[in-house]
Amino acid sequence: MLTTSPYKFVGIYLLILLVTGCKNTHNLHNRKAIDMSAEYLQLHNQQKLTLMSHWELTGKIAIITPSERKSAYLNWQQSNQVVDFRLSNLIGVSLLKLTYDGDVARLQADGEEYEGESTEALVYQTTGWILPLDNLPQWIKGSVGEQDRVVLSDKGLPEIIQPICATCTGWEITYSQYEHVQGVWLPFLVEVNNPLKQTRLKFKVSQWQRK
Repeated sequence: MLTTSPYKFVGIYLLILLVTGCKNTHNLHNRKAIDMSAEYLQLHNQQKLTLMSHWELTGKIAIITPSERKSAYLNWQQSNQVVDFRLSNLIGVSLLKLTYDGDVARLQADGEEYEGESTEALVYQTTGWILPLDNLPQWIKGSVGEQDRVVLSDKGLPEIIQPICATCTGWEITYSQYEHVQGVWLPFLVEVNNPLKQTRLKFKVSQWQRK
């Protein structure tokens, strides 16, 4: 009759534990490496976004409210506080031109021209649209404020930002596509939503250009 020593089973069991432990340790180290890599990318990319004060984007915008849904082609140039924000239709006819030189905001639409101190207030007064233009230059880049709540992707890029500031109440920004442009990761699909103000903005960027 053949018998098997119980020590043999103990040895096999210890070997299994050792292999499993090594595998779990390897996975843990990999996970830590991924987390550290994502954290580094987040910090490095945010530093570049902070320095990115001169830029231009082209694409499309949709403005959705309970009473209307508008879409247009967008050309947006930003140089620090100086703004040139233009909407046009499919064949290139201007629908709206909004500029700000640091002192005066000007809006041209339907053959009329209006002036005001704030781009945000001027757009609301003339169109009824609630566009968070004071904060949008940072949000459209995926730039995160110090107090903001943020959900990061596995790559360390913002997927959701809930901004915290005096004029940010109710706004949430969702990012669903990024591309690497001139050394920095920039969003190409962005949704800006505020249920309290019943306003949703969708941006589909076709091109970013850093200046």
